[in-house]
Amino acid sequence: MRKHLSESPKQTIPMTAAALKALEKKGYQYVQVKAFSSDKHYDYVDPSMFIMVPIRELPVDTALMEIYEPIGSDLLKKWAEETDGTTQFLIAV
Repeated sequence: MRKHLSESPKQTIPMTAAALKALEKKGYQYVQVKAFSSDKHYDYVDPSMFIMVPIRELPVDTALMEIYEPIGSDLLKKWAEETDGTTQFLIAV
């Protein structure tokens, strides 16, 4: 899944406030946050790209737990407005 998400720009769209609202209208409640370095490897310390994977419900199995954020959170809204250009914020479609 990592290689698929990070290397396929056609499978992602820029994260905007409108895109987050559209996901919420479709019934998505959370996004799974995936962070990648510039060489397309997982990197939560110094990422250059965040890809949000929309999900409707959190997993019940704790072994499947990763990093999730509610769609309406202030953090996602802040990221959607980010304009510095050094870090990409994308949504997987």
